Parts: sequence; structure tokens; C-alpha cells
Amino acid sequence: MDGMLMSYGGKQMESSEMVEMIFEDRGIKWILGAGVNKIENGVAHYENLDGEQKTASYDFAMLIPAFSGHGFKAFDQNDQDITDKLFKGFMIVDADYTPKPYEQWTVQDWPETYQNPSYKNIFAPGIAFAPPHTISRPRKNKNGTEIFPAPPRTGMPSGITAKLVADNIIEMIQNGTDALHHKGSMGNMGAACIASAGYGTWDGSGVSITTYPIVPDYVKYPETHGRHIGKTFGAIGLAGHWLKLMLHYAFIYKAKMKPFWWLIPE
Repeated sequence: MDGMLMSYGGKQMESSEMVEMIFEDRGIKWILGAGVNKIENGVAHYENLDGEQKTASYDFAMLIPAFSGHGFKAFDQNDQDITDKLFKGFMIVDADYTPKPYEQWTVQDWPETYQNPSYKNIFAPGIAFAPPHTISRPRKNKNGTEIFPAPPRTGMPSGITAKLVADNIIEMIQNGTDALHHKGSMGNMGAACIASAGYGTWDGSGVSITTYPIVPDYVKYPETHGRHIGKTFGAIGLAGHWLKLMLHYAFIYKAKMKPFWWLIPE
């Protein structure tokens, strides 16, 4: 994954350096540029960017698979195949899916309303929509295997895009219009994430990261890897642990739609 420049402790550093620092502090070994292709009991098989087939042993593992969609087929009422109007693994929305080289990718390729262009009553926010491309440079090894991460669309981006889709649907129903006034691209949207890094009331730890924009804008922020450095930062410590704990209960409260639930942000 291409490095993200961020602010940490008042200094600029690569996001990869922050992650490596956390791993090093906790005795975690890491492997870069690898794609897992098979899992056995206690053994993960993978190949790297050099095309080498390797294995890694483990006692406990968490595998995050690539986001690729399901391969759905769609048919209309006359049994005509309309898959190419609805799916590219995930749902097709108002994005620019024109194939083009990495150097020509822009934030304008990304959707704003998450509405399917062929069927105006179908929307796909969050993880459901098909991204126009990744946000990292595509890489293939000599075997032709693609090894690069999918763009993040879970968590906060899912909540924000779902809310604007809901607002548009409400407006369409109430006003009887097809005009969509609520818009939000991941190219002008920020996100925050908190990862647990140690449990404990007084010695717990959390990694807090904010990113703006989610999809890097290299035209607007050419000197800082496409992101606003003042809004892209990270911190590690007990405060992150407590914030993670508070958000856990806050989101459950919001999901139950208890009084003033709408005041809790996505």
C-alpha cells in the first residue's frame, strides 16, 4: 500500500512507520507485499511481489480477504441479462469506471450519490458499491497475481454515505423528485479510526487515526501524498482506549434509536 503522510506528535511521518513502530513495540513480525492464497491448520500459504511461493506458521491468525464482490447475476422481468448494468462484483453507482492508467486516476472518478445510473431506485452506499479503482498503485508479480489493497469503505465512510443516501430517498419520496441534493465523495470526505492496541482501565492503549480526504487528492495536496496534513494525524495511548470504549456504547445506543440518537455522529 502506498504510504500515507501524516502528523504524529507534531512531526510528519509515513503511516507505515507508525504501524511498524507499534508492531515492533509489541513483538509482532510483519510481511509486506504478499497475497494469501491458501490457509491450512497453522499454516498460511502466500506469494509475494517477486512471485515466490512461501508459507508462514501461526498459532492464532486473523485473515482480512480482498474485497472482490460475489459475482451476482441480474435479470429483468423478460429474463434479459442486465448484470452489466448493475454489478462489477459490487453494485455499479455514479462513478467513472472508464479503464485508465494509475497516473490518470482522480478523485472525480469516485461516486457522490451512490445511485445506480440505470435504475434510479437502487442505491449502494458503504461496502456495497463498486469502487472505480483502488487508491493504491496496482501491482502484479511475475505470475500475474494482483497484490495490492482494496480501498477502505467500512466504518465511518459507510455511515456517512448511508446517511446521505437515506436523506436523498426521503427527499425523493416527500417531494416526488428525482433530483439528488445530498452528495458526498470519498475524495472530499474524512474518516477517523480507532484500533485497540492493549486492554486495561489504566494501562490500555488505542491507536487513533484521522484521514482527510479518504481518497487522496494529488492535485489539491501534491506535497503531502494527496492529503491535508493538518487533518491527517495519528496518536497512540490510553486516551484512544477510552475513546474506543465510549464509542462502543455510543453506537449501540444509536443503533437502538434511543432519545437523541441522531446527535451521535457516524
